[in-house]
This record gives sequence, C-alpha cells and structure tokens, in this order.
Amino acid sequence: MLMKVFFSCQTRLKITASAVLLVTVSACSTMEGISSSSDTADAATPDVTLKHFVDVRIATIKKEAAIGYGENLDALAEMLGKKDKVAFGAWMQLNYDDLFDGLKKPDDLIARIKKTLPDT
Repeated sequence: MLMKVFFSCQTRLKITASAVLLVTVSACSTMEGISSSSDTADAATPDVTLKHFVDVRIATIKKEAAIGYGENLDALAEMLGKKDKVAFGAWMQLNYDDLFDGLKKPDDLIARIKKTLPDT
C-alpha cells in the first residue's frame, strides 16, 4: 500500500506500509509562516507580506544589516524590488544607524528604508 501526502511548497512524502519514508522536495519557498486570510481586509497587499516578513525576522535583519549581507537581506531586497542585492546589503550596512536607532516597531524599518533608499 502506497499513500501520498501533499504539503505546501510541492513537498511530497511517500509513506509505505513498512513505514519507510522517502522525501522528495521540489521548488520550495523560504517564506514560512505566511498564509493568506480572507477575513483580513488588506491580506492581499504586498505590504502585508513585507510587514510580516520584517516582523518575524527583525532581529536577523538587524544582524545581517550590521555586516552588510545575508539571506534575509537578499529576500528583503527582492521584496522591495531591488535587483542588486549586494548593493542593497552594502546600503543597509552604510545606513545602519539611521535605519535602526530608536526603532520602535519592526514595520517602522520598512518606512525608513522606503524613505531613504535611492531608486536603483
């Protein structure tokens, strides 16, 4: 008996009667924890996804900004439409104090980035 169980991100688990698991993973996004909700008025807007991303990862984003690179900075650059992730990371490092000093809420970081980031 072979049973297939499908999860999000196109992950397939095949479970056989002898309890042997074979895992095949294909094209999975690293945006765990993000789900849509029909009861939230603005759930479909890109800023909600961006806000959630920053809310969940603010501590790591701050650490990566201090050194100027990291996978969360790369993802943030992509979400903001910045093609040059290396330049974005360097900009975050150069502007670290302006971006993070006195930051009260994680989504304030988004506003600071959008306000000061040059169009590149």
